[in-house]
Amino acid sequence: MSKAPPSRDERWIGAMMLSIVGCAVTLVAATMPEGGWAFGDTRVNIALPEAWRALVQPDAQPLVVPRWKPEDVSDLLAQYDSGWAAAVAVDTLAVVPETADVPPTAALDGGATMPLAVAETGASGAPGAVGDSVDASALAAAASAAPPATRRVVRAIPDAGALPPALKMAVPEPARAAFARLFSGLDAHGDIQVLHYGDSQIEGDRISGVMRHAWQQRWGGSGPGLQAAVPLVQSFALKQKQFGPWERHTRYGRRDTTDRDERYGLMACYAAVADSTVDATCVELAPEPRNHRSFSQWSGVRMWHDTVATPCMVSLNGQVVDTLLPGMPAATLDLMPKRVDSLKRSTSRICFDGRPPRIFGLEPLGQGVQWHGVPMRGSSGTLFRKLDRPLLTAQLRQLDPDLVVLQFGGNMVPHCPDRDAAERYGGWFASQIRLFKRTLPQAAILVIGPSDMSEKAGLYWTSFPQLSDVRDVLRQTALAEGAAYWDLLEVMGGIGSMPAWVASEPPLAGPDHVHFTPLGAKRVGTLLDRSFMASYSEWQRNWAPPAPAVIRSLPAPPLPVSTVSHQPKVIHE
Repeated sequence: MSKAPPSRDERWIGAMMLSIVGCAVTLVAATMPEGGWAFGDTRVNIALPEAWRALVQPDAQPLVVPRWKPEDVSDLLAQYDSGWAAAVAVDTLAVVPETADVPPTAALDGGATMPLAVAETGASGAPGAVGDSVDASALAAAASAAPPATRRVVRAIPDAGALPPALKMAVPEPARAAFARLFSGLDAHGDIQVLHYGDSQIEGDRISGVMRHAWQQRWGGSGPGLQAAVPLVQSFALKQKQFGPWERHTRYGRRDTTDRDERYGLMACYAAVADSTVDATCVELAPEPRNHRSFSQWSGVRMWHDTVATPCMVSLNGQVVDTLLPGMPAATLDLMPKRVDSLKRSTSRICFDGRPPRIFGLEPLGQGVQWHGVPMRGSSGTLFRKLDRPLLTAQLRQLDPDLVVLQFGGNMVPHCPDRDAAERYGGWFASQIRLFKRTLPQAAILVIGPSDMSEKAGLYWTSFPQLSDVRDVLRQTALAEGAAYWDLLEVMGGIGSMPAWVASEPPLAGPDHVHFTPLGAKRVGTLLDRSFMASYSEWQRNWAPPAPAVIRSLPAPPLPVSTVSHQPKVIHE
């Protein structure tokens, strides 16, 4: 017996019931207080779709609709470029005779022209004197005069006021002495060490590589900087290979629960061999032909290692250069070829006969400016106080950086629910700055805040709600602790600019609306370099002369350094 079909009215019952339920839920959500209703220990909250919010809650906070378009980003970057061109005005290379007070500069690869104007010394020999005019005849005479050794003198930007305010980093009065020492050391063309810590924005040597190239061109230098023995992401600065059962351990991101101590070293990571039965393991550093030639020039490799537990013979390119014996303390080991005539592009293959100790880092030994990029994916920059303090202190003091860059904040933004959480983060970050200031009292410190970051809200990509709070707290913290601050969010254009960076052609940021593309990172690095040059110009014109070198009080001895003589030998304290 067949069932009678439903009547026309019965067909609408389901749709009507769904509409009634939807209206009821919408009404409940519209009248629900912020934070929802609490029933004992349970809290109930209903979130309205963003497209409905303006209809049912007209007084609520309006949806943040991106106000930036790709052409706005192009206009902003063009404004930066025109401001820079107006500020620099001249882009020439002046050659002056070597003087006793300023050593000759390291040779530039291929005689490359610097991207910033340089000028001759005044009558007193002081570099970059304000108001000095360029005399062509004097330059010609100076270039032909004996001795033939030459040096470059970087001139202050003629009109720093032409630079947009967003490009200028904030340098508080207490930080000026340290930055003056840094700039003075650069002018002397000495060995300058820069330790650039950051989150995933600098992975693969992005941003840090731009700065290294700019400074090595301007003030002389070579080498790719300190490298993890087993990197998470291949660096653009050089090529690396590992042979054998190497494992990577980090203090940031997903920490290995088998680690029972905090001995991660100054890079907050180390590499170790998992299988003790393997007879030989190797790591290899090779030039990256697609990158700047100066990055691939080094004379040897410095190995930063932990306390030795088992005998291990170390060789470089097939030649035994040293033997590590049980009980040897954490140290650095300089692995040098038998003959070092000059810096050259060559592969360094380091092999271990026996189980090696923890390897904290490998440092190709260049000269002049050394910019060390240390990426820490997932880190908010609050881990340094957790590391083994004596080891970290000894390694930082041995590297002896003239500048420490802390580029963090982005990983805190998605997990920051309110202003109070941002303030707590600022307190944690302040303690990290104080740690570096106590350990490295003469080093300049620069904090770089987060970029704009977007999340999908309905149909739109909108900036994270607490991004401004995290940026503001980091800026206040840095300046209060005597560190400089560079506002990357403001440089990008402010809140809401990230979607336009993503939509630019070619894209300047990735589809995750968080990370820059290689091209975007290059633009950011260039803008950071220009900001440094603005501060450098202020120092040359307006700041007081740098304070005399301070004799440091170092309660903890530095790591022992081994000078290899190409024969197996023991490292002693």
